[in-house]
Amino acid sequence: MPTLHSDKDLFWKSKDTKLEMVKEFNKAFSIDQEEKPSLTSIEKFQLKYNLLKEELDEYKQACENEDLTEVTDAIVDMMYVLYGIVTQHGLSDLIYDLFEEVHKSNMSKLERGKPLRRTDGKILKGSEYFKPNLKKILDGRYK
Repeated sequence: MPTLHSDKDLFWKSKDTKLEMVKEFNKAFSIDQEEKPSLTSIEKFQLKYNLLKEELDEYKQACENEDLTEVTDAIVDMMYVLYGIVTQHGLSDLIYDLFEEVHKSNMSKLERGKPLRRTDGKILKGSEYFKPNLKKILDGRYK
């Protein structure tokens, strides 16, 4: 399968400054960050869920109001929360491998090189689709 980047390791494994900025924020504000993949408490999960839902609602409202500045703010805030979820679950070292695996799976949805779409535009799974093997990545690094 062709890739978008000729130097895969450089692209996927390079330090993500956005992730590092969120780690800096978490440290400054005493927000827990795990070093190894792990689950979290119901309270911590609920907080992240609520924060993400709040930002998603703000995105919806900004789109309905046709306010590009607020759309942008909501998108960046969602990314910030998602990076925080990554660190909360100890996935910082694996997130790029996990993302690449999901990307390969998503690309396998093509049907003879063409996308299949539902009437609302959602991409459907083609006959060559394979489920991403995230467990392989999690187990391979942290047995």
